[in-house]
Parts: sequence; structure tokens; C-alpha cells
Amino acid sequence: MAGSVVGRAWRAFGRWRRSRPFWAGLFLLLSGLIIIFPPFASFQLGAMALSIQTVGGLSGALIGTLLVVCALSMWLRPQFRLAAGIAALILALVALVTTNLGGFIAGTLLGMIGSALAMAWTPKVRKRKAAKAVPPAAVALVLLAALTVHGVGAPTPALADPSPATTSVTTPSAPATSTTTTVAPTSTTSPSSSSSATATSTTTGSTSATTSTTTVTPSPPALPAGTRVWTLASPSIKMAGLKYLGVVSTTVGAKTIKVLKFTATEVDIKNLVQTADNGGGHKIVTTAAPGSTSTLTTSGGGVVTMLTAEIKGTAVVNLGPIPIRLPIDYTATSPPLITPSEVTFENVTVTNVDQSGGVLTIPGAKIVAT
Repeated sequence: MAGSVVGRAWRAFGRWRRSRPFWAGLFLLLSGLIIIFPPFASFQLGAMALSIQTVGGLSGALIGTLLVVCALSMWLRPQFRLAAGIAALILALVALVTTNLGGFIAGTLLGMIGSALAMAWTPKVRKRKAAKAVPPAAVALVLLAALTVHGVGAPTPALADPSPATTSVTTPSAPATSTTTTVAPTSTTSPSSSSSATATSTTTGSTSATTSTTTVTPSPPALPAGTRVWTLASPSIKMAGLKYLGVVSTTVGAKTIKVLKFTATEVDIKNLVQTADNGGGHKIVTTAAPGSTSTLTTSGGGVVTMLTAEIKGTAVVNLGPIPIRLPIDYTATSPPLITPSEVTFENVTVTNVDQSGGVLTIPGAKIVAT
């Protein structure tokens, strides 16, 4: 057990190291420490104490500190590696004439090597397989599958459940008027089947006047299970009870791919926009009312299970009163190392391939089929 944890942590460190100019940062860090140390060092020679006191003490502390800052920027903000590398090169050369020969030449040499590595480093470009859709977010998985053409807002049945699923969406209206839209799926064996009939009824505040309108539209041919990918975009998705269960295999478009498996107890999505491929060049776009928050909840201790191809955005984790924001791009080849139970994703895009469980409520939902 301990060996698997250590192995997983080491692999995660390797992925982190390869995603930034790690060795450039290490050389610059050593350079800064070597330049800082000599002006303030003291040595004991028998009963005699020796210390180096030079005018380079202040400049050594300043240049060394700036080199350490450049080193940390290589690790924490690799997108600024070029600017940091140029600054580090200038600092290393200046240290040669202002701070004890640049830490007795060793500091200057390490700084020049680190800056050269920083300017030469380029991020590795990963080739994406066609089966992997647009980058997703662990969060959006929950929503995407819940927003299949079966509908939006009702409990989502198991994929093989033969009983029909009915989904309802309640939209805001005038104080004395309520509107309910019900979407009935034509297939009960596949979450990718589309609705063939939409019934809309409107009842005014008066009990004596009722108007009912039914519109029937032809539906595109249903797709077999495991061929659809949903894409969800939102400026903010908040997840509660989130758990990462590892990398699993699933089938998409008759191909077996690796995806991330998550579970959650509750999901809040702001300004939900979901796009689902309905086959034959058809798409279904579901949007919530502007400024609204859609919710995906469970009851009786249940959970929502999500299979995600990719989740990309900014993860916000609160450490006490301090929010920590980290850019993330999770895939099966780059899974999360640690997953907090409470997390918010900002400006997130999620690609989902499967989901089950939960009740999704979308205020002012609008569904457009193309």
C-alpha cells in the first residue's frame, strides 16, 4: 500500500517536473544561494574566527534573492520562463563584478547555465486522439450526462434501465403564471436517444382559462450507447463531496479510451451551457437563464458518478480564509494528485462521456436542436 502511494506520488512529481523548466530553476536556485552565502559566512580556525566582510554584502543579498525569485518563477509560473531567464542571465553577469566574483565564479556559472536552460526549454506538445473530445472538467461531467436528450432536471436512470425517463424544467414567468416543459425520450436503452415529442402546457392565474399546445417534431436517428460526448462550459462550477476514483476504461465511438472517474454529492453550475452531439451532424445545445445557478443534487446518501475525458480551467481551493487558484488540465494521462472534497472550478470546460445518478435543475432552460 505504502509502495503504491510512493510510486503514484513519484509519477505525479515526474509529470509536474516535465511540465516546466525544472532543471533551470534548480541551477538558478543554487546560484542564488551561493552568491548570498559568502558575504555573510564566518569560519572557525582553531581559536580564531574568520569572517568575510566586503562591500559586496548588500549587492550579494539583493542579486542572490532575485536569482532565487527567478528560480521559483520557473517552477510556479513557467509561462514567464523567457523573461525570468533573461533577467537571471543579467543578474549572474552583474554578480561577477559586484559580489565576490559572482560567488567565486561558481554562482555566476550556475546562473548562466540555468538561464540558458530556461530560454531553451519548450513545453511538450501532446497529440490528442480524435476520440478525446474537447478538454473537460471533473465538475462538468456531472452536468453533461445529466443534460442528455432525455431531458434536464429529473433523476437520471441507469444506462440499462428499461423504464422511461422524464425530465422537467421550471422556467421563471410572471407572478400569476407558471410554465412547465416536459421532454419524453423515444429510447429507454440509450442515453444518446433524442426526444421526439415536446408537450408544453401553460396555465394562467385564472382557473377558468386554460390553453394547451402540443408540438411534434421529427427526431434524428438515435445513437447507440457509448458514442456520445457532452461538452459543458461554465464560469463557475462548485462541487461538494467530490472523490477521484482513478483512471478507468470506457467505450466511445466503438473505441476504448481511458477516462477519469469521479463521484460527487452536489454540483452547482453558474450560467450553464451544454453542447451534445446527437449524431448525423446534429447538436443539442442547452442553456440556462443568464445569471442563474443550475444544481445537480442527490438524495438518501446517493452520489453522482461521472466519467470524464478532460477537465480544464482554474481550480479554487480555500485554505482557511485564503482562496488558492491553480490552473488545471486533467486527463487520463495527467490525473489529479490530490482532490479536495470541496472545490470550485472557474472558467471551466468539461468533456463528459458517461454519468449516472442525481437530479439536475436548470432555471429558465432553453434547448435548441440543430
